[in-house]
Amino acid sequence: MSRPLRLTLTGLASQYIHMPLAPFCLKAAVEEALPGAQVTICDLNINDTQEDLLAAVIATAPDVLGISLYIWNRECALRLIRRVKALHPEMTVLIGGPEATFSVDETFREAPVDYLLRGAGEESLPALLRCLAEGGDPSAIPGVCFRTGSGLHVTAPAAAPAPRADLYDGRWQTALNGRMAYVETSRGCPFSCAFCLSGSECDRSVQFMPQQDALALLIRLGRSGCDTVKLIDRTFNCHRERTKFLLRGLIGARQRGELGAVCYHFEVAADLFDDETLDLLASAPAGLFQMEAGLQSFHAPTLDACDRHTDMARLVDHVRRILAPGNVHLHIDLIAGLPQEDFATFGQSFDLAFSLRPHQLQLGFLKLIHGSRLRESDWGQRYAPDPPYEILSTPWITYAELRRLHDAAEAVERIHNSGRFTLAEELVLTHTGMRPFELYLLLGSRMAQKRGRWSLDALTRMVHDTLLSLGVPGDALRDAMVLDRLATDNTGYLPPFLCLPDAARLKSVVRAYRGQNPEHRHPRAALLTDGRAAIAVWTEKHPVTQRGEVQTIEP
Repeated sequence: MSRPLRLTLTGLASQYIHMPLAPFCLKAAVEEALPGAQVTICDLNINDTQEDLLAAVIATAPDVLGISLYIWNRECALRLIRRVKALHPEMTVLIGGPEATFSVDETFREAPVDYLLRGAGEESLPALLRCLAEGGDPSAIPGVCFRTGSGLHVTAPAAAPAPRADLYDGRWQTALNGRMAYVETSRGCPFSCAFCLSGSECDRSVQFMPQQDALALLIRLGRSGCDTVKLIDRTFNCHRERTKFLLRGLIGARQRGELGAVCYHFEVAADLFDDETLDLLASAPAGLFQMEAGLQSFHAPTLDACDRHTDMARLVDHVRRILAPGNVHLHIDLIAGLPQEDFATFGQSFDLAFSLRPHQLQLGFLKLIHGSRLRESDWGQRYAPDPPYEILSTPWITYAELRRLHDAAEAVERIHNSGRFTLAEELVLTHTGMRPFELYLLLGSRMAQKRGRWSLDALTRMVHDTLLSLGVPGDALRDAMVLDRLATDNTGYLPPFLCLPDAARLKSVVRAYRGQNPEHRHPRAALLTDGRAAIAVWTEKHPVTQRGEVQTIEP
C-alpha cells in the first residue's frame, strides 16, 4: 500500500506579525478533495536566513512543495526554490499567488519550478495533485501552467470561489498565536484602477462570504482576544446593504458586551457611503472601527489616466463626516509617481489630504506590479526591475524629486502619524502659515542628514530645533512639546532640554496633587513656562487618538 502524499505549503510572510491566509485556504481544499493527503503549513518569514528556511521545509519531508508568491517574498522564495531543487531535484515544486499569476514567463525563466498555478488554487491544486498521483495529463486543468518540449503550456487564471468562514478554525487560531488576524470576507474588486492588479479582468467579479457567516466570524474573532482584526477585502463597502448589516451587527455586539477590546480595520472607498451608513459609523463606540480610505491623488488628469473614477467632492465630504465624531480612526493614502502628476501637483494633493486632518496620512510610491495596466503600457516610466518594482521617474517627476518625497514620507510617518507631535505641529502651521507639504519636505531633509535609526529623544530635539528656526516662539514650542510628550509617554520622562530647572517647585506640585487625588499615586508632571503645571493622569490611551489625558493646573 503506497503512503499518502505529503504536501507542504507556505506563504513566506514579510513580518512575524503577519500570517498569510493562502496556505490555510489551500490546505482545506486539498484535505476535502484528497482525504488521504498529509498537508503541512510551514510558517516561514523572509527575515529568516536561507539556511533556516531550507531546513524548515526539508524537515517536513514533502513530496510536493507549494509556495504563494507575492512582491514582498518573490526574491526570497525563488532563492529558496533553487536550493530545494539543488538538494532534492525529485521534489515537485509548484507556485501560485499574484506574482506567479501575472509573471508566468519570467518566473519559469528565473526558477526551476515544476508547475505554476494562475488565479485561485482551491480547485486547481487538488486537481493537479490527483493528476500527478494518477499519472494523468494536467493540461486540461484550469490555471495550471508547466514546461513542455516546445515551450510553456499556459492557461487563463482560475476563477476564485467565495471566501469561507470555516477556515478560521481552532487550528488557524492556534497558528495565529497572538498575531494580527487577517480575514477575507470578499474576493475581487469591482473597480479597474490601472495601478492595481485587483482591477485586472480575472479579478473584477466580487465573491462574497454570506453576510450572516461573515458577521458570526467577525464576532467570534472579536471574542477571541485579538487586538486587531484586519479585513483584506479590497473594498469592504462595495456592497452597500451588506456593509450596513456587518457594521450594525458589530456595533450591537460591542454594545451588548459580546466583544473584547478589538478593533476592526477595513479598506473603504469613502465616496460609496450613503447617509445611513455615515450615521451608523457616527454611532459606533470609539475605537471599534479603523478605516483606510484610498485617495491616491486629487489631480483630475491623474485620476483619469489611472481609470480612478471617484467623486472627489463627495469623498472629501464623507471623510470629514467620518472624522467629525472622533470615534473612528481614519487613514488616507496618497501615491507618488502616478501619470500626469508632477512635484507641484502632488504637493497640492498632499496639502488637501492633510487639511482633512486624518489620523494617519500614508504617503506611498507607485509600484509597477505584474498584472497592472500601468506596467503593461509604456508611458515613459522608469521603475526598478526587482520587486516591489517601485517607480524611479516619470515624464512628470524626476528621480531627485521622488527622493525628496521619500524623505518627506519618512518624516510624515515618524512625526505626524506617530501622534507624538500633534500640538507642536499645529503650533508651527498656525504660527507660520506654512504649507504642510513645505513643512514635511523640510523635516524630511533634516532627517535625511542623519544616517541610521533615530531615537525618540534625538527626533524630538530635531523637531524642536527645526520649528524654532522657523520662528515659532520658544516658550510656546517648549510647552507644546512637553504636553505632547506627557500625552504619549506614560513614563513621564522628558529629555533634559525640555525640563525647567525648578525641581523643588515641581516636587511641591506633585506632592500637592497626590494629596488632593490619592487615587493617582504616581502622577507624571512637568512645569510649563507660564507658571502652570501639566499632570499626566492616564493609564490607558484614547482608542482613536492613542493619546492620554493631560491636565493643566493653575499656579
